[in-house]
Amino acid sequence: MEVAKKLKLQSQRFHEKEMSWKVQEQVEEIKLKDRGHLRLKEWTKRNHYEKNMKDLRKQYEKYFTITRVDGRSLTSEQFVNQFEIPDIPCIIANTVDDWNIEKYWTFEKLYQLYKETSFKVGEDDKGKKLRMPFKNFLEYLVYNKDDSPLYLFESSLEDMKDGGADIINRFKLHKYFSEDLLAMVGEKHRPPYRWFLVGPQRSGTTVHIDPLMTSAWNTSLQGHKLWVLFPPDIPKCVVKAKGLAAKRLIDPVDLDESIDYFMNALPKLIEQEGADNLKIIMGIQGPGDTIFVPGGWWHAVLNLDNTIAITQNFMSINNFDKTWRSVRDERPKFSKRLLQVFQDQRSDLYERALKLDEIDKNQFRVLRQANPLSSDESTGSSSSSSSSSSSSSSSSDEDN
Repeated sequence: MEVAKKLKLQSQRFHEKEMSWKVQEQVEEIKLKDRGHLRLKEWTKRNHYEKNMKDLRKQYEKYFTITRVDGRSLTSEQFVNQFEIPDIPCIIANTVDDWNIEKYWTFEKLYQLYKETSFKVGEDDKGKKLRMPFKNFLEYLVYNKDDSPLYLFESSLEDMKDGGADIINRFKLHKYFSEDLLAMVGEKHRPPYRWFLVGPQRSGTTVHIDPLMTSAWNTSLQGHKLWVLFPPDIPKCVVKAKGLAAKRLIDPVDLDESIDYFMNALPKLIEQEGADNLKIIMGIQGPGDTIFVPGGWWHAVLNLDNTIAITQNFMSINNFDKTWRSVRDERPKFSKRLLQVFQDQRSDLYERALKLDEIDKNQFRVLRQANPLSSDESTGSSSSSSSSSSSSSSSSDEDN
């Protein structure tokens, strides 16, 4: 009941002693499919529900070094020159003044508008989306005591018949991110890039890089998120703490869920490697804040309280080179379509892409000549300098 009062939820279903048996039954069915390796009782075995998120926040305060700027005064040109071109993460405050938060983006308003709409809250082992009506998910959010709760993470808003288009139309595209070159291929052909998020306290995403080396923005509409970011030059094995697990300095389970990463793996990683060597950047994103995550940056996110957010990934002229290389190497069929669109509509981008391909082919040829024994192992990839090998299929603030 305390959670419901804090979120200003009016329906009696949120003010009972526990969630209804019908919702409980649906939640259990989804849990068994979403994390099949866990038995139902293992969802609460670490008792994270009883731990104070304020203590966790205080633990990391000395690492809160991310640059914060004011969206009411920061110009688009300043953003590009100070952050996007040099690939520096930042949090931009006051970015939702014209989003009508109280009209559309509170938990109660979302309940009123979309309570019958089903959203993705997980996926099974075969990648099938697991959906739940918003009214049921919100009931779960209020009553759950899971260590790492289910996370509403919807990427198919434009395909939904019952409310998706409304959600898209009710948020404003920030002036800093108006350019998205992948949009040139059209909504039906581009990879997933936009997500609507409702995260219960303690949910989140463990450390990852966003897909195709795209950059991302994430806007918090309700609640607070704890972020940790590492630059692209920090190796995957380090940020994912695989070495610590191999040495049994941490439990491998601590790498599976965001809350375990922040509570157990990250402190030990900082202790072993040193914050300066990790080049760690952390910060708290609150309501109205938009965080910018440059392509290639490792990051993990934890919802410190119940949150609502919108996030998008994008390709602009300023991250064109690394994103094109990643698209070319990871999505060859899509890259051909994109290249054709560039040729038809933007000859400058078409020529730039071809030039990058030629540069990478030449570098690959030099490497083969310098190390002929490796040529037999080659798969024919054209890019020896591509930065896409560590890219994941998740969005910023998501690997579901």
